Amino acid sequence: MSETPDTENPETATNATTAELATQTGALPLNSLQLIGVAGTEDNRRALLRAGNGSIQTVQVGDNLRQGTVVAIADDAVILSSATGSRQLRMPQAPEAPRVAA
Repeated sequence: MSETPDTENPETATNATTAELATQTGALPLNSLQLIGVAGTEDNRRALLRAGNGSIQTVQVGDNLRQGTVVAIADDAVILSSATGSRQLRMPQAPEAPRVAA
């Protein structure tokens, strides 16, 4: 099995941005719940969450987690509600490209 990205098959190819972000050190805090993806239609969204222990789970509005109940899923955010208040998980942002000196 090859460890290099498959660039021959467009269905399985990893684009350069994804490959770069996936291998950055410190780009995603690994010790807390993080939003890593959103899929579906506006009326039927699902979100991928990564827990501090590394497990990945798919959630939808109404699902109960240890951190709260999923009350909304937007294009780039999930809102959890608990007895202590609400919490918003946002998609990680790509780092800005280094600026080239003129």
